[in-house]
Amino acid sequence: MKRSAISLMNRLGAVRVARAVQRSRAVVLTYHGVLNGAADYDYLNHNFIAAESFDEQMRYVCRYYSPITLRELVAAYREGRRPPDRSVVVTFDDGFANNFSVAFPILRRHSVPFTVFVTTGLLDTPGAMLWTERAKRSVFLNPERSVRLQLDGAGRTFDLSSPAARADASKGVLQRLKRMPPAARNRALDDIERVCGPRPVQEHERDRYEFLTWAQVRELAAAGVEIGSHTVSHPILTTLDEGTLRDELVESKRCVEAALGRECVSLAYPNGSPADFGPREKTALRDSGYLCGLSLNGSLNDRPDLYEVDRINVGRHLDLPAFQMAMTGILGAARRTRNRMLGSGQAATSTPALEG
Repeated sequence: MKRSAISLMNRLGAVRVARAVQRSRAVVLTYHGVLNGAADYDYLNHNFIAAESFDEQMRYVCRYYSPITLRELVAAYREGRRPPDRSVVVTFDDGFANNFSVAFPILRRHSVPFTVFVTTGLLDTPGAMLWTERAKRSVFLNPERSVRLQLDGAGRTFDLSSPAARADASKGVLQRLKRMPPAARNRALDDIERVCGPRPVQEHERDRYEFLTWAQVRELAAAGVEIGSHTVSHPILTTLDEGTLRDELVESKRCVEAALGRECVSLAYPNGSPADFGPREKTALRDSGYLCGLSLNGSLNDRPDLYEVDRINVGRHLDLPAFQMAMTGILGAARRTRNRMLGSGQAATSTPALEG
């Protein structure tokens, strides 16, 4: 939805009306990272918002909504109760260190509870990077004006002649990698880095890419922050065989429980679109001892399937008016309608909001 349309709808009171109409439906927000400094980041940082913007959003949440914990929301649904009107749950995916150093002080100041879903294999691992980030950096930071890559057994030339073209190329490469089994994906990623060059994180980027330590996770948990699983290595679950799927779910749960001495009952599906999990994956979560699974399709929740609790992704593309609109479910509905009109049932998997 264009900014001009969002501005007009806000002036006409659409947010106020929608907020009232949707008051019984819980909002679950997803962040990835919060950084000190300006909000004008490039494509690589689209899921990382400025601390000032995050603080503004949390002030809005506290003024118009009722922040609750994920456990409270899940307990209400398990017991057949409605959560409090205008309930909102704040979550973070991946487990970046800035969740602790930047986001945590802001959330504590506003008394907003939150959940962090950690990718356990990347914690306490110097230089660790998500495979999605490796792919995006390698393509986007390639200084050449074009590059030819072998993906899915076929060669394709990608335009890299401008920042916008590099972003489009990076998105296209990433979406192909996401549909590959891990072994094929890793071979393709190695080839991408061979052709484009690996792009190690520079010192000035550490606040963006560094992951939490287990000591920081324990400190968060001691302060009341809920810690959930985001798997061990951040694979797309639908690309895994049965054994690997079980290992990713069970081992990440075990790691969190061993570190904290308490049960880990929630998991956020990596990427989280409808193409990234299904009946098989939801059954595997249940069998592994999880009480809920969280997706990322931009809808609000009204007594949902607990293994498909939906969330709204918040990245730098949402200024405050758009954020307000997103919390009513209007933006997610508009995106899904657009995708249906385009005849692309899986278009949600290629939106910038779901690239983390």
